[in-house]
Amino acid sequence: MRDELARASRGVAPSTPDRVTLRPSRPGTGRTRPRVRRLVERRLLLAGLHLLVILGLLASLAASIVAGRYFTRGVETAEAGSAIPYTDLNPLGVNTFLQDEPDPEKVRRTLDMIAAAGFTFIRQPFFWYEIEPQPDVYWDAKWNVSTWEKYDRIVELANERGLEIIARLDKPPRWAREGQPNLDQFPDGPPTRIEDYADFVATVVSRYRGKIRYIQIWNEPNLQGEWGGQPIDPAAFTELLKAAYVAAKRANPEVVVLMPGLAPTDQTGPENLSDLLFLQGMYDAGAADYFDIATAMVYGYGYSPYDRRVGFDRNNFSRVIQLREIMVRNGDADKPIWAVEYAWVSLPEDWQGHPSVWGEPVSEEEQARYLYQGYLRAQREWPWMGVMCVWYFRWPISPDDPVNWPDPTRGFAIVNWDFTPRPAYSLLARARPVLDRAWTGIYLADSRYLEHDGGWQRDEGDAGPLLRPSQAGETIRIRFGGPRLDLLLSGPGEGFAITIDGEPPLGLPRDEQGRAVVRPEAAGIARITVASGLEDGPHVAELTALAGGASSAALAGFAVVRPSPVGEALPLVIGAIGVGLALNLASLGLNLRHPPVRSGRSNG
Repeated sequence: MRDELARASRGVAPSTPDRVTLRPSRPGTGRTRPRVRRLVERRLLLAGLHLLVILGLLASLAASIVAGRYFTRGVETAEAGSAIPYTDLNPLGVNTFLQDEPDPEKVRRTLDMIAAAGFTFIRQPFFWYEIEPQPDVYWDAKWNVSTWEKYDRIVELANERGLEIIARLDKPPRWAREGQPNLDQFPDGPPTRIEDYADFVATVVSRYRGKIRYIQIWNEPNLQGEWGGQPIDPAAFTELLKAAYVAAKRANPEVVVLMPGLAPTDQTGPENLSDLLFLQGMYDAGAADYFDIATAMVYGYGYSPYDRRVGFDRNNFSRVIQLREIMVRNGDADKPIWAVEYAWVSLPEDWQGHPSVWGEPVSEEEQARYLYQGYLRAQREWPWMGVMCVWYFRWPISPDDPVNWPDPTRGFAIVNWDFTPRPAYSLLARARPVLDRAWTGIYLADSRYLEHDGGWQRDEGDAGPLLRPSQAGETIRIRFGGPRLDLLLSGPGEGFAITIDGEPPLGLPRDEQGRAVVRPEAAGIARITVASGLEDGPHVAELTALAGGASSAALAGFAVVRPSPVGEALPLVIGAIGVGLALNLASLGLNLRHPPVRSGRSNG
């Protein structure tokens, strides 16, 4: 005990009988393990950060691709491609119902206002049941008058005002559908004998040869109500289209045939069928050779014309892009699309009639703005789009009509019943100087946007028409809109002095007079950029011939190019993301290939 007390007094721990002797550790091991743990944790943290960055880059890549698709789908820049016929026209068109207007003075007033507003096209029904009430009979027994009389008047008055008619040929007489069921419920439907409709088409085309150039075959055959309540059948309609096309061309080879307007819908049958599915069905049935111009019904459904969302079940201004894609897939990219109905519905805030089935109504001011902006977007982005016919000019039924007053269709009009203009008419009446010019697209030498005083001779080249000045000093003007202008010149020969909006463009060589000049370097067609970086708006180019006749190059056409900023930036963004992914993957791989090494050094 004294020994234990002595140890305690000296600060020595008392002995323990059952004390366990610990095994000594290897020198330095106690400090190495925490270091290894820290290295492992650090590398795991770095690997985790790399993975987060990689996931972020992958998400950015997906978002960039989606955004690029959103902003560029349907957009064509005219940097390549070919000219599309029936697109170098004034795009301003409007639907009329002049056959329902009994007062000739109101017909005149309507056409006067349409012409004064700068419209060039009217889409006007020529109803079969009115014109041919009985087989080969064109007489209205009730009023003892020719059934052609009012239509002849419409054609004559339109021609006097320089208006082109798109004759919509549909609405069959009852006799033409003999033997079919549900005629009272569904008066509009395909004829029992296709030949009867073909004969009617040929009769109209023959009667108005030289007065009506454009005809539309049928209307909305993808809807039950226009197809006699029968299951929708693109192949059956295509047979009707073929017969009508052949008959029309036989009556007048110069007539231009439009396919029917297809109602935009996402239904898949049998009552109604999507316009997209119907158009593909027409191509499957061999319709490609039996129309000159494709058509669409372009409705805004309450959304801005800059709503770029595109989908099978989405109705908006951009839906027409899907029709264009179907045409391209079926080898029909060289045909245009015309919007035979183009509209936003506008109803008063206190509207008590039936609700709109065309999306949320917009205000009159929005209707005006959207119509103008839609025209402008189409001109800038869709060189495949031609005439766009506003639906419609004026509703022919009084707003006080006891039966028709609740019909929301009247909300599409751009002129009121009493002929007072709505904002859409007033805005579009000022739009032609901007819209009626060569926007994005490729144009041949016969384009109406090449304006001269007659001192240019037209020749036919291997690739199309050519314009050659008869002598030096002859000028030609190009009204265009967009940031870049290319000339298509056929050499060899002397070139042209050029100005844009009265000024010589930068980047071209100058002659001894200080003029900007452009010359083809060799034989063949040369495409030469003469101006770029311009404001994306209206411009006028003027070319002055430096020589004439065989000594001069010829003008084969021109192109207005509008590069897509998103389309140009997207490859750079994707490339940068790709580089970032590569560097991060390489760094991650290096980190995983070199794990922490255990230290064996002694620290004692």
